[in-house]
Amino acid sequence: MTSTNASPSAFGWDFQVNAAIVLMLDHIKEAKCIRVEGSVEDVEITLQDSSKIYGQAKSYSKLGDDPNAIAKLTKALTTLDNAAAKGDGSMFLFMTNSPNPFLDESSRSYFYGLSRYSLAELPQSAYDKVRDIISKNGFKNLETDQLEIYFIPFNGLNLRTRYKAIRERINGFLEDTVNDVPLITNRLMEIWQSDFFHNASMPDAKITITKEQFIWPLIVLVIESIAAVDYMKEFNDDEIEELKTKYNLIINKEISDYELITRVISDFYLSKKDRKSFVNEDWSDYLDIVDGISADLDTKEALVKVILFRILMQKQRINAIKKGVGL
Repeated sequence: MTSTNASPSAFGWDFQVNAAIVLMLDHIKEAKCIRVEGSVEDVEITLQDSSKIYGQAKSYSKLGDDPNAIAKLTKALTTLDNAAAKGDGSMFLFMTNSPNPFLDESSRSYFYGLSRYSLAELPQSAYDKVRDIISKNGFKNLETDQLEIYFIPFNGLNLRTRYKAIRERINGFLEDTVNDVPLITNRLMEIWQSDFFHNASMPDAKITITKEQFIWPLIVLVIESIAAVDYMKEFNDDEIEELKTKYNLIINKEISDYELITRVISDFYLSKKDRKSFVNEDWSDYLDIVDGISADLDTKEALVKVILFRILMQKQRINAIKKGVGL
């Protein structure tokens, strides 16, 4: 999302989408899929054990103490209690950009920078306010030890300022996963924002974004950003330049195709061959990927080999990413 519309509703959607990105990254290893604007909550993450994390996002387009903060907190706890009644929730989150979500001086200092607290970690006065809301409204399902407060700095019309904490969280994730790939944070953030906004707009709440779908843009961007030059050693300069000039779009498309990457890497492991032998001996098994190209067999052979070399060169990166996110 790149709109600078300052209306509370547009701002709220923007916060919800970006809060979902942060939440997904925080639970990437155990996550199975995510739904933005789910059947009962703003964000719903299904974990590998089929339990769910339910998140309720409440944002403030203008920072400062909001006299309606307790009303918003009450509304959030109401829906979280309804979600708890489903019996499949393992964690319930109140996500906010307010630096004082409880109108409580004792806890104000806790909400600075991206932060997350269990209710028991907060000062007694904040804990008592939540307990009082639960008691007065007769909530029977929400357990306080499953409730967490999530503060995400998110404010301003300038998008660099607004998305600063989101960008930093993505940077931290990239450092842990692909620590030497530059200049993809902004592009990755834009893709995830677009995907999550689209997911939230789908009327069928059963339509989710799987972890594989969430991570795939990262794999594509990593592949695109790395200068793969080793494979050129297998071809003469004139041949490789002609292939790059004439078939660069096809090469980039195929080396980013999830099904082809999976197929090549799987076949490579089963073959028990080294990379060069596999490409030189098994390239003809992949002629189907260049069926639509009008070229002689020698050109198709060279093109297939380039694609196979590129994929196999990137397999270590891809495997590292998959391992890092639990795929």
